[in-house]
Amino acid sequence: MKLLLLFFSLLLTLSAAPKSLDKVSVQLMWVDQFQFAGYYMAKEKGFYRDVGLDVEIKKYENTINVPSEVLSGRANFGVGRSSLVKLYSEGKKVVMLSAVLQSSPSILISLKSSNIKSVKDFTGKKIMLTQDVEETASINAMIKLHDVDINSLIIKEQNFNLDDLIDGKVDLYSAYTSNEPYLLSQRGIAYDLFSPKEDGFDFYSDILFTSQTELEKNPRRVQDFRNASLLGWEYAFSHIDESVDFIYVNYNVQNKTKDALKFEAESLKKLAYQEGAAFGEIDKNKIQRIHDIYRLMGFINGKLHLNGLIYDQYISMFTKQERDYLDDKKEIKICVQPNFLPFSAIENGVLIGIAASITHRAKEIIKTPFKLVQTKTWKESLSSVKERKCDILPVAEDIPSRRGYLNFTTPYYEEPLAIVTKSTHEYILDFESVLDKEFAIVKENSFTQKLIQKYPNIKLRYVSSLDEGLQGVQESKYYGYIDALMACSYALKFKSKNDLMITGQFYDKVKLSFAVRSDDKILLNIFEKISAHMTHSTIEKFISEWVSINYTKRIGYKYFKEVLLISFIFVLAFLYRHHLLKKKNIELQKLQSDLVVLNGSLESRVKEAISDAEKKDAYLLHQSRLAQMGEMLSMIAHQWRQPLNSISVTQISVTVAIELEKYDLADEKQREEFLEFLRVKMEKVGQYVQNLSETISDFSDFYKPNKTSVICTVDTSILKSYSIIKESIEANLIEVDLD
Repeated sequence: MKLLLLFFSLLLTLSAAPKSLDKVSVQLMWVDQFQFAGYYMAKEKGFYRDVGLDVEIKKYENTINVPSEVLSGRANFGVGRSSLVKLYSEGKKVVMLSAVLQSSPSILISLKSSNIKSVKDFTGKKIMLTQDVEETASINAMIKLHDVDINSLIIKEQNFNLDDLIDGKVDLYSAYTSNEPYLLSQRGIAYDLFSPKEDGFDFYSDILFTSQTELEKNPRRVQDFRNASLLGWEYAFSHIDESVDFIYVNYNVQNKTKDALKFEAESLKKLAYQEGAAFGEIDKNKIQRIHDIYRLMGFINGKLHLNGLIYDQYISMFTKQERDYLDDKKEIKICVQPNFLPFSAIENGVLIGIAASITHRAKEIIKTPFKLVQTKTWKESLSSVKERKCDILPVAEDIPSRRGYLNFTTPYYEEPLAIVTKSTHEYILDFESVLDKEFAIVKENSFTQKLIQKYPNIKLRYVSSLDEGLQGVQESKYYGYIDALMACSYALKFKSKNDLMITGQFYDKVKLSFAVRSDDKILLNIFEKISAHMTHSTIEKFISEWVSINYTKRIGYKYFKEVLLISFIFVLAFLYRHHLLKKKNIELQKLQSDLVVLNGSLESRVKEAISDAEKKDAYLLHQSRLAQMGEMLSMIAHQWRQPLNSISVTQISVTVAIELEKYDLADEKQREEFLEFLRVKMEKVGQYVQNLSETISDFSDFYKPNKTSVICTVDTSILKSYSIIKESIEANLIEVDLD
């Protein structure tokens, strides 16, 4: 038995022990400074530990060749430059994971006193530059572009001593925008910068890379290290002061000041974030341009095959046939609905809207460029797909009429339909009740035929666009306009349609998918996988960029919900108190009956017959009262039904006004109208609650034996009844003449 207990104790200990961390290392390409802050902070903040990694950050030494360290396996990861492109072209199995700096900080710097105004003035000058021309390819390309003879330059080996520039030992000094300019400024020395980027030689820098062997053996570890490192970098750039303080104490072999580290951080941050590119992104087109520059400089012979050089975390999603298809596909042509914000629109030849975010996300996954085919109408876009001018529609719905020329992926999002009418109209609780009205709709919309099938008697009038439909509602040509809820909300908010509002929704949903030309099955399979990768939260994020909820209005909505909730609780408390009183009355009646029985037992046997008769009478009376009480409760319930229904209608009207943003609270006039609207509604709720209370009092007085008669008029009773059902009468557009 003891051995068994010992065995289970050992088993529990082993199962409770923390999982051991996987030891890996990353080799830096220079001495410690903010240039490697992302790796420091990822380790310090536990980002590596969270993915099961114990990371060693290996210091740089002059004798170390970073790519050799990684390819030999002495380091799992390394930080390198764009010269990795040359290594790959030579057959070295390196894999670029992410480019921390989208542009290189590498520059040439000169003193203003040297009177070097342009690159053409470099001729015959002494330049401190590393002898590794591959590492300085962008600088050499800049010099060559300006027809400066490289052989005329006096190249001095870089010794990283800035005093050689200050003392005039060299005329130009190879530097980083994040370091040397700060040092010269601190010493009050004026300088000029010469950046290869300004001449179009925009190279990546500080590229995180690994070996093909490491990727093949440990694909999950590579992905985890990459993601944790990027997380560390984003933390470092968003918490610069904290990161500087940490590096100043723990990674400061150069004894930099905090101000110098902060200058470096802010300079590198500008190079790390580039508009239109995700943080750390490596664009194969840019890599191709870098390769072409190396080739022009004579460093590379032959073409570059990018397969395998750039890390693709989504590569396992696709088959070899699909990957080969994407490699051969130069671009994917897309068509959209050109005037349908927030979903899509074409503005100055550029796609905007939710569709733009969706296609950008798809591009991140397949690494293939998208080309927008410009059209003027949705009908023209559909025609372009039929004629095979377009490959896909990024936002479309599967309907039978389109299946002859399009295939559809599984829907990635569902959107309800909405009805827009004039703000003076009541909320449409049941669409069947307004089938006699005329509604505008865009004929080419996917849901048009579905509505006709579901509501055969619906009166639709076709318009060419959402704007035309809303304009028709404003001009009373149509009772309402039907379209996707998001499109209606966007139009009402940003197109000055203050006299219109959303007054109804359908249970039917618009199911959005990728639509792919029907003659390309491989492309359909690819986008089916992309659609599956589009999570609901991802789409919601894209939507929030175009259709947002105002925070103040959300607070107001919560407040009025609480007011209505308190009113409802008050009614429940009133009913509960009435229930308790009724229960006590029954108990009192029972005690009185028991007392009668007790007194009766003291009477003589002569009065037994009379006593029995009294008991029977009391019993019958009790039964009669119970029956009457039941009738009274039934009548109370009947009388309460209409006021409670009116309270519900009032609550709905308030909720709809808030949710659909009928009033712009930022506008003082509309804010006053909103408050007046609420005051009127709350007064009505108070009247209904008062009516409920009076109902209880009326029925209580009805059973009082000493009640007195009161003269009343029929008009008073009629007006009182009308006030109760007034909301329902107006909601059904019934006019009542009280004259």
